[in-house]
This record gives sequence, C-alpha cells and structure tokens, in this order.
Amino acid sequence: MAVLEEYGPETYGDRLAEIYDDWVVGLQDDAAEATEFLTGLAKRTAAETGVERVLELGVGTGRIALPLAEAGLDVTGVDASEAMLDRLRAKPGGSGVRLVRGDFAELEVAGPFGLTYVVFNTICCLTSQEEQIRCFEAVAQRLAPGGAFVVQAFVPDAARYELGKRSRQRMEVARDGEEVLQLGIPGHDPDGQLLSSQYVMQTPERAIEYSIHIRYASPAELDLMARLAGLRREHRWGSWSGAPLTAESPWHVSVYRKDDA
Repeated sequence: MAVLEEYGPETYGDRLAEIYDDWVVGLQDDAAEATEFLTGLAKRTAAETGVERVLELGVGTGRIALPLAEAGLDVTGVDASEAMLDRLRAKPGGSGVRLVRGDFAELEVAGPFGLTYVVFNTICCLTSQEEQIRCFEAVAQRLAPGGAFVVQAFVPDAARYELGKRSRQRMEVARDGEEVLQLGIPGHDPDGQLLSSQYVMQTPERAIEYSIHIRYASPAELDLMARLAGLRREHRWGSWSGAPLTAESPWHVSVYRKDDA
C-alpha cells in the first residue's frame, strides 16, 4: 500500500468526496437523530439569545447542514475541503447553506451564532491539543451569550488501539447496492493521542487511497478545553436521544454553554 506522504485537513475530504455520503452512512447512520436534536436545540437557543444563526464545523457534503437548512435554520458551514463543499453546493438545497472554506481551528467567519456544532468525530481532525483548544476558543468568541456548542465524538479506548496495530482492518461498505471493500493499516501514538491509518478503498470503478490522522480526546479533556475557552458543560449523553453515557457507550454528545454576559 502506497503511503500518502503529504497530509492536510483537506486531504481526507478531497480524496473521499465522491463516495463520502455512502461511506459515512455505512459507518454511522444517525443523521435523522442528529438533525432532530440539533434543530430543537437551535430553536431553543434562538429563543433564549435572539440569535438564529447556526454554524457547523467540518460541514462536509451537508449530511447534517442540509436538513437543518431545510427545517428553516440559518446555517453556515466551514470545511477545509473544496471538493466536499462542491458536492454540497450541487445538492438540492445546497444554495441555502452559507459555505466557507477554511480551518476551523482558526474560524475565519464572523459571529455571533446561537448554536455551533461539530459531529462525527470531526473535532479529532485537529491533530494537536493546541489546535483543539484554539477551536474551542474560536467557537466561544463567536457564540452569542447563552449560546451552545455541541460536540459529538467517540469515547477513546487506548488499549484497543494498541491491539489494533497488530492487524489490518477490513470493512465492507454498502454503496448503491454494491459492496465496497476497504482495507486499512492502523497506527497509534499514545503520547500524542494520535491515530493514523492508510486505507485503500476498492470501488467498482477504481481504487481510492486515503489517510486518516486524528487526535482523540477524552470527554474530561474536552471539558477542560471548554473551561479554558470560557464555556461550561451543560449536558453529556451517550446518544442523540439522551441515553446516559455508560462504560459501553462508543461515543458521546456533549453540550457546552457560554454564560450570559
């Protein structure tokens, strides 16, 4: 397997844009639940803050942003990948989402927003603790007083990542009724809390090589980042429906608030 020597925030999206929608559904088909949760929260924060604008970090192809816009919300989306944004623009309703290409650790978009959210582990695409802290700070600076920041991310399991280094990953993903084979070689840096994998996805048309590099953070570490940015944790659940977070929960939904000025 060839190694992709250059990697940036846009690399993952640019290589996967054409098949991303099918690929992500095979991994985590929770768009309906996420949309319902975020729509309700956005309307509540709008009523509380007087600010109706919503911001998605890592908007991708619009899996969440498009149904939110369809529900009548004023949505802005940031993503590093122009290919992902092009896919979003081409979809029905794509013109209804304001799109900004950029690094969401820096957030070159003006606030205020009543709600900001980052889902599907996308906070982990910032591959250093400093970048993740800057992201929380940038979000806090652009939230209206009383506004909310929602983070959905996996619950780390470092022991499992060490075991995973010993074997190749094999996964089959449904795409237009066909099975797409994906093979990966994982790596783990426990000191930096980094996971990296080189993948080859074999589609009926061609082979797609791509890399994933992410930095995991525990829920407690995310809470500390939020506190450093002036946010407080309001809720944490193990699902979009509000199920409790348990030792068996694979991921969490955390809601942070910016206190009223």
